[in-house]
Amino acid sequence: MKILGVRFGHDSAAALIIDGKIVADVAEERFSRIKNDASFPIRAIEYCLKAGRISSEELDVLAIPTKTFQREFAVFFDIPEENFSPYKENIKSKLKKIIGKIERLPILPLYLKPFKLSKHCKVELVEHHLAHVASAAYTSGIDIKEKVLGVTMDGRGDDTSVALWRIQNNTIENIIRFDGSGSMGWFYANSTEAMGWRHGSEEWKVMGLAPYGTLQPRLLKGFYPEYKDGKLVKPHEFGEYGRWHDHGSNHYHGKDSEAMSKIFASVKPEDFAAEVQRVSEEQAFEIILPWLKKENTRHLVCAGGFFMNVKFNQNLWYKGLLDTQWIYPNPGDAGLAVGASLYVYYQNYPTKQHKQLDNLYFGPEYSNDEIKKILDDRAIEYKYIEEIEKETAKYLSKNFVVGWFQGRMEAGPRALGNRSILMSPLDSCNKDRINAKVKYREKFRPFCPSIADESYEEYLVSPRDELFMVSSFEAKEGMRERIPAVIHEDNTARPQRVKSDINPRYYNLITEFGKITGESILLNTSFNIKGEPIVCNPREAIKCFYDTGLDILVLGNYLIRKSNIEKI
Repeated sequence: MKILGVRFGHDSAAALIIDGKIVADVAEERFSRIKNDASFPIRAIEYCLKAGRISSEELDVLAIPTKTFQREFAVFFDIPEENFSPYKENIKSKLKKIIGKIERLPILPLYLKPFKLSKHCKVELVEHHLAHVASAAYTSGIDIKEKVLGVTMDGRGDDTSVALWRIQNNTIENIIRFDGSGSMGWFYANSTEAMGWRHGSEEWKVMGLAPYGTLQPRLLKGFYPEYKDGKLVKPHEFGEYGRWHDHGSNHYHGKDSEAMSKIFASVKPEDFAAEVQRVSEEQAFEIILPWLKKENTRHLVCAGGFFMNVKFNQNLWYKGLLDTQWIYPNPGDAGLAVGASLYVYYQNYPTKQHKQLDNLYFGPEYSNDEIKKILDDRAIEYKYIEEIEKETAKYLSKNFVVGWFQGRMEAGPRALGNRSILMSPLDSCNKDRINAKVKYREKFRPFCPSIADESYEEYLVSPRDELFMVSSFEAKEGMRERIPAVIHEDNTARPQRVKSDINPRYYNLITEFGKITGESILLNTSFNIKGEPIVCNPREAIKCFYDTGLDILVLGNYLIRKSNIEKI
């Protein structure tokens, strides 16, 4: 069964599922180079079909993660009317009107052809939050007979901001949901805007600054909804949101941010951030913990942009109430394409046991031959190295900054060792150096450790198996002295456990570094600069290399040094 999921909106993306397996998953921003691109994901769709080696006419289902049919799908897809299920007459009627308008006024130029669908291909609409929870439920690997609580939280999608779900035997049943008046995502976004940062894109800056601050109880009272015992006891009227569409990307404005910005100006920035984080955790616990008790389960799966909050995820884990805490590692709206597709698949195969997702390497890859041609065309001096991990580890041990480009690009917001900027975590100055001279971002923002499998528990207090950097954990005593560049202000680290059978080249690099230094761990951050998407192809990696303070660039088996870097 071949299913194409297409998310159109903030963080547009496409994903291809074949017989229940994720074959490709990529956000449009990686091709357009526009952060949070909200354009129709034409290039992402083209890539997914290419990766699956199929044409659009071979698809069995087009899965769309919204309950409202968007006219753009009738523009960019050639959809036969009979593709819609018989009971969706309202969609058929709308489709007829849309197609009629398109025929009267053609939109696409001749050189851009719509994707053709065969008459057997069904078009399925999957409600926004249902797609979110499906992305987590069907990648968790939890035995389908177990009773699981699902939680989805974001700004708002299809009139829902928070929803709780009962999951068992591959069936997902909604328990309760709250509309926009219960949105903790919007509260966090408004706080972000009040601090002068971008709503829906830069919330992690607030989270990163929070540990430096002192709590200010009641500072933000009246700007957020209040929950008690799993119920919304005090809704908050957020009002209408402004939207500015800029070069393919949306910028949002919430009216609360104006009043909140005055409060922000009256206190230290770090204290404001600390209170935003405290309120968010307090209210999220009031949502989730009572329902865990009511559902009598120790298995939790989560998705939605709120669960990008790694500190909340950590504190929830340390409550000791869970045997399973699975957060879909691409929890924002770019993950909806996978969620909608998996939901459709398991509706057709309700008795199939799903496996736990162990990697996100679903994007484009480039062979050594392709890389060599790009380098030769640009007359860039390079060296081919067979044992590239050993050679790169030497440069890392000498405290050089390395751009590391390997294999298939990661889906989701994190670099997981294929499109990464790497450095030694042993020098406390390295965090400031990368922020200032490579990433060009705020000094307080932390970096993550990638840790070799066997050494994982050596560094962290009671961590769960974390492959995707979606949760932080407390660092063990003495870690701030041993690996200071990856320990945050609150003595936490957001790790990636790297296993040899999942990413052998990256695992080998880390272990080679460990042989030299005694620490099988690297500082890892995404291969990009502030405000840009992670690099996708070698040309973008080269551009980033020469436009930043990177010392070494490794593309496949090719190593490039800046002219001032001596050969090791």
